[in-house]
Amino acid sequence: MFDRAREREGAYDFLESPHVRPEALAASVFNATVARAQGSGCVYVVVDGSALSLTDENGAKGFGPVGSPNREVSGLKVMNALAVARDGVPLGLVDQIFWNRPATETMTRAERVKRNAARPFEDKETSYFVEAAKSAIARLGAECIDAWVIIDREADDRNILLGLHEAGCRFTIRGRWNRRLWPSSEPSLHALLEAEPSLGQHTIEIGRTGRRAARTAVVDVRAAQVILRFPARGPAYPRQEGLRLFAVRVREVGVTDGLDWLLYTNVPVISAEHAHAIVESYQVRWRIEEFHRTWKQGECNVEDAQLRSEPALIKWATLMSAVAMRIERLKYLSRKKPDAPASSEFALEEIEALKLDQRRRMKPKRTRLPEMPSMREATRWAAELGGWTGERNGPPGSITLARGLERLGYLVEGIALARSTPAGSTPRAISRRT
Repeated sequence: MFDRAREREGAYDFLESPHVRPEALAASVFNATVARAQGSGCVYVVVDGSALSLTDENGAKGFGPVGSPNREVSGLKVMNALAVARDGVPLGLVDQIFWNRPATETMTRAERVKRNAARPFEDKETSYFVEAAKSAIARLGAECIDAWVIIDREADDRNILLGLHEAGCRFTIRGRWNRRLWPSSEPSLHALLEAEPSLGQHTIEIGRTGRRAARTAVVDVRAAQVILRFPARGPAYPRQEGLRLFAVRVREVGVTDGLDWLLYTNVPVISAEHAHAIVESYQVRWRIEEFHRTWKQGECNVEDAQLRSEPALIKWATLMSAVAMRIERLKYLSRKKPDAPASSEFALEEIEALKLDQRRRMKPKRTRLPEMPSMREATRWAAELGGWTGERNGPPGSITLARGLERLGYLVEGIALARSTPAGSTPRAISRRT
C-alpha cells in the first residue's frame, strides 16, 4: 500500500493516534453516501454481517473469537448497511458497526441453544441488524430519503421482523422457516402459498454465489397476505405476538434444485408489477456480498492489516471500505449509466492521466479521444491499467478495476511530479549518466 518507509510510518501514526476517532472517519463515509442519495426519494439499504479474521497470535491486540465454536480464529465482527440506488448502483455505506465477541464459554450445542433462548434480544448479535437499519433510516430520513431495508434469511427472526415493522420502513426479508400463521386454522405458510395463483413469470439476473457462476433465471411468483404467529416461549417471550405482512414465493421454472426464495415484505403484493418490484428489491442484496469480497479478499485485503490495536484496525477497515465501495460503484456505473460524463466520479487529474495513457496505447490511425470521456470509457481505461483484456472476458470486474485505480494513482502522482520539476532540469533519481 505504501512503498516508502516514511509514508508507512506516517500511516501507522495516523491510525494509532488517539486523536483520530473512528467515529469521525465513519461519519464522513456515511455523510458522503447520503449526499449521493440526495433527490432519490427512496433507496435500498442492504444490511449484512461479516467477520474479519485478523492476526493476533498472543492476544495482545484485543480481538475476540470469530468463526464457529469448533474452529475459532481471532478477529472482529461487523455489521454493514449499504445504500443502493433503485437502479442497482451502490451508493455507499450508510452505517457500520464493529464489535468484539467475548471469549467463548466451553459448553455443548444444547447448552448454547438454551442459554441463547433466555437472553434478551438486545444482548444478541442479531440485534445489530435492527440497530444498523434504524441508524441508516435515521440518516437518510434526515434528508427526506426513504429506506427500503433488504436482509437475507438471518433476519427471519421475530425480533428483527417486529423491529423493522416498528421502524416504519419498507422491507424485504428472506424467510427460512415454514412459519405458523394466525389464526391457527390456517394451513402452513408453504402450503398456503402453493395454493395461490401465479402472479406471472419474470426473468431475473442471479449474482455469483460461492462456486456457482452468475446466470439468468426464469421464476414464477406467488404471494399472499398473512399474519405470522410468534408463540409465547419462556421468560424472553411471555406472550404470543402476530405480524401482518405479505409472503412471496419465488421459484425457478424448469430447473431441478433451482432458485427458491421465500420473501417477507410489508409492501402490498397484489399484481404482477408488485411481484416484480419485490423480486427486484431482493436482487440488490448481492451488492453487499460483492462489497465484502472486494473489501476483505480483493485488492483492499483489509484482513492482512498488521496494526497494533483494535481502534487502529477499525479506522483502517473504515477507510478501506470507502476504497472498496468506490471500486464497486465504478463497476456498476459503467454498466448502468455508461453515457454519464466521467467527471461525475473521476477527478479531472485522473481523467487527464487516463487520456495520456490511452494516447500511448493508441494505434496511429485511431480517432481522437473525446474531450470528456464517458463513464464507460473511463472505467474501461482504468481497468486496462489493471490488466483487463477487453470484451471477450466480459465487462471490467472488481479485481482489474482495483489494480487499475492503484496504478492510476501512481500516474497522477508522476504527472504532478513532472510538472513540479523546473524546465530544463532532470530529477536526480532518474538522471542519465554515462
